[in-house]
Amino acid sequence: MLHKMIKVNANIISKAITVIIILIIIVYYTITIYNSNIMNKQMVTVSEHPYTVVVAIGDVKANLTLLRALPERLTYSQSQEIVEGIRAYYDTINQSMTEKIDLLLERYLADKESVPAMQSTYLQLIEAQTKLLSIAEGEDSNAEDISAYYTKEIIPKLDKLDELSETITKGAGNKLKEYSSLVTRSKNTMLVMASILSSAMLIAIIFYMYILRLKYKAEEEMRDIRAELEVEQRANSAKSQFLFNMSHDIRTPMNAIIGLTAIAAMDINKQDKVKACLTKITTSSKQLLGLINDVLDMSRIESGKVSLNDEDFVLPELIDDFISITQLQTADKGLKMEINVSDLTHERVTGDAVQIRRILSNIFGNALKFTPAGGEIWLTIRELPPTTKGYGTYQFIMRDTGIGMTEDFIKKLFLPFERAETSTKSKVEGTGLGMAITKNIVDMMSGQIKVESEVNKGTTFTVTLPIKLQNCEEELCDFSQLYDLRSLVVDDDPIACESTARMIEEIGMRSEWVLTGSEAVKKVKIAHESVQDYHVVIVDWQMPGMDGVQTTRQIREIVGEELPIIVLTAYDWADIAEEAQSAGVNAFLSKPVFKSRLYHVMSDLTKEEKKDLSIDAENLESMQHFSGRVLLVEDNEINMEIAEEFIRYFGVDIEKVWNGLEAVERIKAVAPDYYDLVFMDIQMPHMDGYEATQEIRKFEKEQGDTHLPIVAMSANAFIEEINKGYACGMDSYITKPVELVTLYSVLKKYL
Repeated sequence: MLHKMIKVNANIISKAITVIIILIIIVYYTITIYNSNIMNKQMVTVSEHPYTVVVAIGDVKANLTLLRALPERLTYSQSQEIVEGIRAYYDTINQSMTEKIDLLLERYLADKESVPAMQSTYLQLIEAQTKLLSIAEGEDSNAEDISAYYTKEIIPKLDKLDELSETITKGAGNKLKEYSSLVTRSKNTMLVMASILSSAMLIAIIFYMYILRLKYKAEEEMRDIRAELEVEQRANSAKSQFLFNMSHDIRTPMNAIIGLTAIAAMDINKQDKVKACLTKITTSSKQLLGLINDVLDMSRIESGKVSLNDEDFVLPELIDDFISITQLQTADKGLKMEINVSDLTHERVTGDAVQIRRILSNIFGNALKFTPAGGEIWLTIRELPPTTKGYGTYQFIMRDTGIGMTEDFIKKLFLPFERAETSTKSKVEGTGLGMAITKNIVDMMSGQIKVESEVNKGTTFTVTLPIKLQNCEEELCDFSQLYDLRSLVVDDDPIACESTARMIEEIGMRSEWVLTGSEAVKKVKIAHESVQDYHVVIVDWQMPGMDGVQTTRQIREIVGEELPIIVLTAYDWADIAEEAQSAGVNAFLSKPVFKSRLYHVMSDLTKEEKKDLSIDAENLESMQHFSGRVLLVEDNEINMEIAEEFIRYFGVDIEKVWNGLEAVERIKAVAPDYYDLVFMDIQMPHMDGYEATQEIRKFEKEQGDTHLPIVAMSANAFIEEINKGYACGMDSYITKPVELVTLYSVLKKYL
């Protein structure tokens, strides 16, 4: 019966229910607006009172911190300039503090005592500060009086102001909690009312739907269709955005090509202008080609048509190609790029060099785009311990100081067609496919790619790839010819120093390193004077203070032309080659340094030197004999016998004493030019070599301008002991066991 009644009066009931629903909606919106107004008023109160108070009290705390620090300057100087400077600071801070305290008086709604107390205490502080400046300006002012007054009169007031600041901060926080509680209650009330009204509306709608179920069914079907369309739209939204980006990114270089072509045509007779236009057209064409290639490559990857090639290649050559491309780009944008190689044992590998280069180029492209001028990009290449037989595990870490990425964007970084929001709002362009392509290539090579980023700090990409090692062994290098030769590395980058020094030791040489040219010059001088010269020096070209060329010149002044010097540079050395070679540079080595190249350069430069030394040691008859008289000071009988035989072999007359005291007495007893050279042991009874040398130098000073060369002969090779010997007045320092060639060099130098 009811069904028939409803059916007959469907229109009337429909209209009635519609009216009821409208009334419920009106009531709902009225209550919602009412509650929203209440919440808005409460939020306004929060913004005008607790929030403003918190900001103001923060400024007050900052000013108080500065007021604590300023008087300290008066303890160092009470000059009028300092006093006036502090007075000016006080005036500026006073203006700020007055404004903030007035604002607190107006806006602070918690306890009524704290702000007036702060105002009163601050006025007392102003008086104390004025008095402090008067004391500082006094003629008999001193740091003790100022410090005492500051401790007694100013610090207590600052402490009280800090305490009041904390009280006000807590009060503002409590008020904020109070208002938040009110907002929560209003929200809950609104939710309850909304639930009641929604329930009423739901009942009315259910009854209405019962009456008009056919109509509702049609609407429901329509909603299903819309839902399916929405799903489809979401599936294509990324590609739609991609097409939107491409319409702009393709038009930009196309517009440049068309426009520049027209300009070149108009100025066809102006060769310079046409050349400039053609250069820009080439750049725009390459940009356009890059966009098209990205799209085509992504299409090939998604369709599974990309395969990896296996070809033999050498990692240093791949990195050289990469550097040749990136060096100009970083220079044009004003960026600094550093590339370091660490623990790279295997340089000859088999794999897809093109794709590896592409991985590096894509990551570098991102760093280049999003790193502002003046920023830095670092690439570190290292070989990790192997995990699979026949394969090396290589890690490429690229870090920049760019704008960084949010955590949300990192999650979708490797999805196709995704670009950071800043890309669409700035001049940075691209398809959004670069990282997706990179991730796919890394996956195809069974590698891993990780990214760490912090907004406004920079981004670090870490790519780990297993790469097949070539069956042939690395180059057959004869490290024996370099064994135990001494080298010195000079670079202002400690990481580069450690890496290069480690490679040098891997090829059999001994290595030391310093961070400045001046340190290098000192080390070379000490080594030369102790007749223990370095066999090679590697010096970075660009260093603060003293660059590589200047360092080379100073080293040449000490050791002459015999010491091989290599200049290490990350740049093209053609511009400095002539200057460097005239300064005495023997060879150049590009950064990053690879072990194979380091070996070849070292081998070439040290081969002749090593050969000459071995000839001298083996063919003693060819060595020069000398004339002169030597005093040998040694307390050990065996050492005395060995040194005596060595010295006599070269035709030199020799006299012996057994300790430093005997040496001093002997030299004082003979004519000033009686001895030509002294070999002095260090650790001896009665008087050691240091003290004996000091006594001899003191005696020489009393006698006039005579100077007898004294060479230390010690088993102690620590640099501190060597420096101590020079400080005492010794001329050179050789270590035991003494080699015949070393002794020959000393005699040749002084006799």
